[in-house]
Amino acid sequence: MKAFRPLLLLLLPLLAGACEKDDSSHTEIWTVAPEKGVTGIHTGFGHVPAYLLKKGSSATWEASAETIAGFRFERGYEKVVRVRLEPIANPPADGPGRRCTMVQELSRTPAACAVDPLTFSPEYEILVASVLADADPAVYWIQDLRYDSPEWLPFPWKIEGFDFKPGYETRLRIRPTARYDESTDDYTVHYDMTRLCAEEQRNSEGGSDPLSNGRRFPAPRP
Repeated sequence: MKAFRPLLLLLLPLLAGACEKDDSSHTEIWTVAPEKGVTGIHTGFGHVPAYLLKKGSSATWEASAETIAGFRFERGYEKVVRVRLEPIANPPADGPGRRCTMVQELSRTPAACAVDPLTFSPEYEILVASVLADADPAVYWIQDLRYDSPEWLPFPWKIEGFDFKPGYETRLRIRPTARYDESTDDYTVHYDMTRLCAEEQRNSEGGSDPLSNGRRFPAPRP
């Protein structure tokens, strides 16, 4: 037993090192589509441009806002890459839980997009208030009608195809899309009105309007 203890003490650092390396990091093969779509972000109503990916042997495409370190996206080229995924210890609440790094580019093929990017663009209904937020530039106040009892929140993106009318509360459907800009060689998210559902002359701020049910906006953002 006495001979065993020195041997155990010598092995402990090696065992500890082995445990530290057992961090669930691994590699995967990803296929990256030649166009980008959109995916939602957790704060506010915003969406961001996203890779369209097939992971491993999956036949299902998905939209992902993950950053792939070392990877260069090229519009019009489908790429197959080997990536390493490493968990991040104690990630911030609004940050990624893992680090993604390209290890090797396996193929680069000129191709049309095998999946329609609009598949990942959710069309949803919002209510636009009868006044704009007191900000520079002015932004809409909206309620996202996908949720029960939605609150009024500022929406700082232009809604293309929508003609705002002061004094009218408007219900409409919108869809975010990722559009390629040749001048920047990058994608930006645009919000399109797909349907005007209803508009009604009313005071969204509450006060003397009995139809407002006492709804009031939060303090405008600077």
